[in-house]
Amino acid sequence: MGATYSVFRREFASYFNTPIGYVFMAFFLLVTKALFVSTIFTNGSADMRGYFGLMPIFFLFFIPAISMRLWSEERKLGTLEWLLTLPLNAWQAVVGKYLAGLAFIAVFLMLTADVPIFMYLYGNPDIGPIIGGYLGTMVLGMVYLAIGAFASSLTADQIVAFVVAVAISFIFFLMGYGPVLDWLKDIFGSNFTAGV
Repeated sequence: MGATYSVFRREFASYFNTPIGYVFMAFFLLVTKALFVSTIFTNGSADMRGYFGLMPIFFLFFIPAISMRLWSEERKLGTLEWLLTLPLNAWQAVVGKYLAGLAFIAVFLMLTADVPIFMYLYGNPDIGPIIGGYLGTMVLGMVYLAIGAFASSLTADQIVAFVVAVAISFIFFLMGYGPVLDWLKDIFGSNFTAGV
């Protein structure tokens, strides 16, 4: 467990050693909060359903941008062999890097905690859907991060890893997108999406 924690600590610190982590975080917070504020004043209701509804689209690009460097940077810098020759198993390196990416996602989701606080000042929202929305968003981040880590392990180029992760994530996004499911139902019949 100590080896996994060492990889986690090294990888998590790397998000904050360069300005890129701060830029990603600031951009994500700026865009999501601006859209939330415009939505809440347009609809006139204290509801985070629209906010969480946009997260799959935001995560489609933000999570691959976070995960594109997990393994591809190690290959590019030639430190992958060094990492794997340390006294740790391959699964410890994988878990440590994955947990570091997950912790980074959790940090910028925690920075959105002022959104529900703002809603409590504005109205009387139900806490259950808000907690469920945050849990669902975290699970979605976990899935996209796993896809991004896989894509990053395929290549030494971070841009290629980003594009592959976005493409794979987009396929999964389309599998649950209503208009696509309606189109497939029209083609294959109503039994095609009966379980959805």
